[in-house]
Order: sequence, then structure tokens, then C-alpha cells
Amino acid sequence: MIFKNITQRSWWERDLLARPADLLIIGSGITGLATALFYKRQHPAHRVMVLDRGFWPTGATGRNAGFACFGSAGELLDDMQQEAEAGVKDRLRLRLEGLALLKEELGSEEIGFEMTGGYEIFDDTNDPHFRESLAQLPRFSRWVEELTGEADTYEFREINGFPSIFNRLEGYLHSGKMLQALVRKVQQAGVEIRWNTPVTEVHQHGAVLQDGLALEAAVVLCATNGYTSTLLGETQVKPARGYVFVTNPLQKLPWHGSCHYNRGYVYFRDLGDRLLIGGARDVDKAGEESILNEINPKIKNWLVSFVNDKLGIDPDWQIDQEWTGVMGFGATKTPECRRHENGVYTAAGLGGMGVAIGMKLGQRTASLITNSTNHPTPHF
Repeated sequence: MIFKNITQRSWWERDLLARPADLLIIGSGITGLATALFYKRQHPAHRVMVLDRGFWPTGATGRNAGFACFGSAGELLDDMQQEAEAGVKDRLRLRLEGLALLKEELGSEEIGFEMTGGYEIFDDTNDPHFRESLAQLPRFSRWVEELTGEADTYEFREINGFPSIFNRLEGYLHSGKMLQALVRKVQQAGVEIRWNTPVTEVHQHGAVLQDGLALEAAVVLCATNGYTSTLLGETQVKPARGYVFVTNPLQKLPWHGSCHYNRGYVYFRDLGDRLLIGGARDVDKAGEESILNEINPKIKNWLVSFVNDKLGIDPDWQIDQEWTGVMGFGATKTPECRRHENGVYTAAGLGGMGVAIGMKLGQRTASLITNSTNHPTPHF
């Protein structure tokens, strides 16, 4: 008798459970799940499978600070110093459309969305960045009015003794509720999600899991944001770790709504009677180009000093909970959405704006895949 080299799968696995997918998505954050949802709607008979290395998404989607990420005036000004105005304006459109799509698909109440408005605070009116940002308010408000019909989105205000620029369209949400609602909707659409499934290799026709199991697929998408370089060499997306902490309940909390400082690098908000604050990545940008969920003491110490020196909360406050999450940044803040030479697609590099643009990026990615490939059921 001659024994053939056979794949170590049961008949039942090979016949049904392990059959090839039409679309295999690596990463179950907002972009990966949104792509799965919109692709499945376009191709209801196709098998769509999402893999994630964690028990739940451990990138930026479930570990962010819960901001709508509309964009402060100072951030827009900073972006204009890095790239052409057209790119910044297009990305503002993407944010507006993305937030509208997020609320439309999941429901504002279901994700805890509140249009609180946002304050970008400055140390004083002599700050050059404040003066430059203030001078650009008519332009930025005009951009928003052209896109939405809303006039005077940005305006000068004072808050707690600080000069500030108020943005009426900023807000916050509950990222856990958002993720839960999106997972539920994706599964109801017939998408399969596999948690605790680390991937070590991707290629044009599938992926290899950490345990050596190979999965076949007609199309593979890496929606891994800051982790993309661990699977694909040909990407400009780099990891950008963010630190966040939440205080104990406070008797005195003069800050309500979404607040930003230093061109958007620092962000804070009320969380009931607690203060949530994060960012300061610019204190050690090189040190934060990491996928390790470790706390950078330089950044933690800077934020603690900022709270003590600037925010006027209870002097005996304490950190009750702290964590990090990994974002992804490309050469600019415009996401990478393309097909690579090896046939694998990417949708990554959301530039810290995942809440605002993730749903829209997923919709665009689903259309890109549909328009770039043929979609018969694959036969391997």
C-alpha cells in the first residue's frame, strides 16, 4: 500500500469548515469589520471571514480615548504644514462622511455618541500657533460649510481661563459599545469572525496561522493598521502607540466635553466624574513607534505634570486605570488603501482618526476589492 501525503484535516473540516473564503480579512477593528460588512452586502453568497489575534481587537479600535476625531483647528493647520491643502480638505470630507456613516449604520444612542463640541486650549493668546490657528478659522469654517451647509463651525472662546478655539462638530462616544454594535451587525450579515487566531504570513491566496494551519482565500485584506509592517514589507504604515489613563472619581472636574491641546497631540474629556486623558506622543515619537503594549514613562510623567499644572482638578487625584493602544501612521495622515504586488490588499494608516474614518475607509475598501477582481466562488 502507498500512503499519500494528505492534509491533516478531517473530512468534515475540509468539506465545510475549512473551505476557501472569498474574502479573508486580517484584523477585526473598525476598518476590517466595516469592509466585511459592505463587501458582504455586495456579495451575499460569498464567504467572508475575519481573523483577529486577540480575544477582541487589541489595536486602536477598542483601546482609544473615545473621541469622534473630527479635527481641531490647530491639527488642521499642522496638517497643512505637512501636505497640500487639497489633501487636508479631502481628509476633512472623509471624517465628516465617516462619522455620518458610523451613526447611520450603528445608531448614535447605541454607540453612546454625544455631540459635545470640542475645545482646543492654548497657554495664552501670544502663542504663535494660537494666532496662526485663529487666522485660519474663516477658511476652516468655510470648508465645513461647503461640505455640510453648517456655518461657523470654529470660533474663539475662553474656557477655565484658557483661550480656546471651539469646534461645534466634535464629540465623543463609548468605543466598547461601538465595537460591540459593529460586531453584532457584521455577524448578522453572515460574516464569520475567528478570535484568538494570530496570523504569521499572508499571500495572494490565503494566510498561515501561528499554529501552522493554512487558510485559502480568493482575496486577502490586511486591515491591521499599526501592525501592518509585521505582515507586509511593502507598506509605509508605521506603528504609533498611544497612552491613555482615567482618574479616580473627582469632586472637582471643571472640564466637560472634548478637549485638545498642542495641535491635537493631547486630548482629554470627562468620563462621568472622572478625567480621561491621553496622547503626548510627540514627547517621544521614536519611542512610540512600537507594537508592544508597554507604558512609556516619559509620556506618562509628561501627562501627569500637565494635569497637575494645567487642569485644576482635585490635587489628590490618582490614576485608576491606564492602557496603551497601537495606531498606524503613513507618510501622510491619508490612509493606505491599495492592492500590493503580492496580490494582498491593505486598508491601514488611519492616522489616529479611526473612529471618524474607519467606516468610510471600509466602504471604500470593499468597493476597491469588488472593482479590482472577479468574484466567482473560488476553486482551489
